[in-house]
Amino acid sequence: MEGVKNLVKDYLIFCGFEIGMLILSTFYLKKYNLLLKENFRGKKIPCCMGIVLSLSWVIYLLQIFFRTSNAKWLVVAISMWCISFIGLLDDIFGDNKSKGFKGHVIRFIKNGEFSTGLLKMVSVPAVIFISSMILHKEVAQSVFHAILGSLCVNLFNLFDLRPGRCIKVLWIFVVVLSFFVHLDSTAVVLLTLTIPFFVGDLREFYMLGDAGSNAIGYLFFLILTNSYSKAYNSFLIWTVFVVVFGLNVLSEHLSFSKVIEKNTLLNFIDMLGRKN
Repeated sequence: MEGVKNLVKDYLIFCGFEIGMLILSTFYLKKYNLLLKENFRGKKIPCCMGIVLSLSWVIYLLQIFFRTSNAKWLVVAISMWCISFIGLLDDIFGDNKSKGFKGHVIRFIKNGEFSTGLLKMVSVPAVIFISSMILHKEVAQSVFHAILGSLCVNLFNLFDLRPGRCIKVLWIFVVVLSFFVHLDSTAVVLLTLTIPFFVGDLREFYMLGDAGSNAIGYLFFLILTNSYSKAYNSFLIWTVFVVVFGLNVLSEHLSFSKVIEKNTLLNFIDMLGRKN
């Protein structure tokens, strides 16, 4: 019972911190017309507020590290921040000249332009590989983690095209995963910290941005691998790998938004809570 009380206390503290940061940051950015981009409706709103969600997660992970002295949580916190910050750079400096893996690579080969998208393609797997090597010192497992983690991050980027969609997908995926993996208290707190952010995202007060969708994709990877703890030859992990890889490949050839709009059930879930 004491453990549950402490968990609730931690959640309320970090939830309050997140809500306060969201309100202050949104007000400041709108007042001074900073980092505003048009959403799918053409409405100008702050474009990279996912960094606030990521910051809440990172601070929570750091306090676990300071409380337990378990180096794993320090590695996870630093890698989470790095991956989110890479997304922030894309939010601030990125453009729409190229999309998808193929687009960024072709742009570099033809024009010699190193886009922020290509930077993300290189640096995200590097961060995950280094994190896995620090924790396990196994090259093969670290390479697999880097590939799987990068695919998860990119997949959630692809879903961040409508208000609330990315977080809805995370919740749905985690509900399915929960039948096969144990969700520890850390995962539960991190997941529930998406709720206050989700409300503002749905109401179009701000955008998640790559800073947020990167972090969400990485959180999904951490839950899947139990923060780098599971063996990489797990049947579940390989199954998810095939699904995530397949969805990434499909994204190069079709629009997820159009698929969702044409499917009655998917469109109902996607529109749930959103402005009409």
